[in-house]
Amino acid sequence: MILKSLGALLAAAALVLPAGAAAQKRNTREEKTDYYKRWLERDVVYIITDEERAVFKKLSTPEERDAFVEQFWLRRDPDPRTAPNEFKEEHYRRIAYANERYASGIEGWATDRGRIYITFGPPTSIEDHAGGLYRRRFEEGGNFTSVYAFQRWFYNHIPGVGSGIEIEFVDPTQTGEYRMALRSSEKDALLMAGAAPTIAEEMGTADRAGTLTSNLAMRNIGLQGEPGYMRAANPFERVRQYFALTRPPEIKFQDLRAKVEARVTFNAIPLDVRTGVYRVGEDAYLVPLTVRIPAEALTYKRVLDTVERATVNLYGRVENLTGRVVYEFEDVLAGDRAPGTPAKSGTAFLYQKQLPLRNGAYKVTVVAKDTAGDRSTSVDAAVHIPGAEARVLTVSPPVLADGIGSSSAGETLSDPFVTPSGLKIYPHMDADFKPDSTLCLYTEAYELAIDEARRRPLLEAKLTLVRDRQTVRKGEPKLIELADRVAVFDVVELKGLAPGSYLLLLEMHDRVSGQRLVKRVPFRIAG
Repeated sequence: MILKSLGALLAAAALVLPAGAAAQKRNTREEKTDYYKRWLERDVVYIITDEERAVFKKLSTPEERDAFVEQFWLRRDPDPRTAPNEFKEEHYRRIAYANERYASGIEGWATDRGRIYITFGPPTSIEDHAGGLYRRRFEEGGNFTSVYAFQRWFYNHIPGVGSGIEIEFVDPTQTGEYRMALRSSEKDALLMAGAAPTIAEEMGTADRAGTLTSNLAMRNIGLQGEPGYMRAANPFERVRQYFALTRPPEIKFQDLRAKVEARVTFNAIPLDVRTGVYRVGEDAYLVPLTVRIPAEALTYKRVLDTVERATVNLYGRVENLTGRVVYEFEDVLAGDRAPGTPAKSGTAFLYQKQLPLRNGAYKVTVVAKDTAGDRSTSVDAAVHIPGAEARVLTVSPPVLADGIGSSSAGETLSDPFVTPSGLKIYPHMDADFKPDSTLCLYTEAYELAIDEARRRPLLEAKLTLVRDRQTVRKGEPKLIELADRVAVFDVVELKGLAPGSYLLLLEMHDRVSGQRLVKRVPFRIAG
């Protein structure tokens, strides 16, 4: 009884607090909220894992958040026995240094240089170029040009990334905001003007249009085809380094990782997996792994009064024939709907991960977990990448797709659905197409001979639609000539075609070398 009376007195006292005291209490609470927001979105934005971020956002009281922040730093303390936390002190020192040195209209921590400095620490050395006259290195084509101001950072070693890491930052806007350049030509101020030719261009073995086309196809990751001097840039290492620098944090979904060995098939969710193979170097390949999960098969959980959400945790692993893991990835997929509204039939979660691999045979395992329904599915896919043969006409495995689009200037080969040609391909996940729908076909041709007079390949391509050994339609697919490949694609309207089994015959003829190649791609029109 006494406790109740005391509680009532305290409650009454709270109701009659002076206006200034109430405002001060409210301001303190708002300041605390701003502190947590700043801590999450600025202080630790580059080092917090997705799992930690998700947990932090679910915390509801200042006490819980304070405890989380304390544990966050303790987990990273290199020597918990000592009073100072060396990791935390070094991290905030890097933020202060970035703000002091790299600010340019935006705070230094938010710039590309600030991000790299905070994440990986000070580089081993820095080359600082003020802009103007510059002599290109051999792998950049040689000869003199004019460049924007740029810096070249060199790291002897970055754990988990590799050794001998070189990163260029360019200031193309001349505002002091140096942006990370993922191709060496970004600093060339005369590239688009066609001036300051490279040695290969002066000798007539390359032209500026071809260089620009190659840059467009391989933009932002440093991959190049012809002219030959660009191969000295070691494209596979650039791909590997790029993926290493943008890799997910340490694997978090340990329960899904374990399910690679302990398969769960009871009450499983439907899961479709498709792979493709594109060549990006002499021994470097891009393998797009596409995953589809029907939206109607997932469990939705209410997160707001007007929103239900389905969440899927994905884990993937690539192993070679000896069982050695060569690549791992993980991601989270989420979709919202109005409460009680069923998912429209045919809608699905469509996800793609770009895998950088060498030639060889691999097993790809994908595990998906419906978090709300606590159901899991595991699917295996085999990937065989044959070695390339010089001067032998080859093509990438043809892809049947639901759509073809153009990638945007900011997208790279690590982005979903982007191909080395710069087109975005959205794979069709089975062999059945709906009546009156549209079918898209995409492939790439490699090792084409070059016509010396025209300084370009001469490829003829024909596409024939066949049913029951009878020709239904004929046409010529579209071609995009790039420095080291020709992209071959077409859109086939299925309107008016009867249900049944069909075959696409893709015939290619290299008019320079005389080589011919035929690819047969079966599909069905569903009844």
